[in-house]
Amino acid sequence: ASIAPARLLHPHHTDPMRIGILTVSDRASRGEYPDKGGPAIVEFLREALSSSWEPHALVIPDEQEQIEATLKAM
Repeated sequence: ASIAPARLLHPHHTDPMRIGILTVSDRASRGEYPDKGGPAIVEFLREALSSSWEPHALVIPDEQEQIEATLKAM
């Protein structure tokens, strides 16, 4: 969230933009099966975006407090 205003103020900023990708799944977060959604989003963004960026991908359980805290931290 704090990246966008800085990039608007400094359009020639050369550091890659960080994009948060959050998968919410109890079973994937426990390792019962691999997360396929997050990697699919990363691949789509690699094809769709031309500017420099890096993914910040996380898989967490479906718990409201943890979701809220993770979104705030991202």
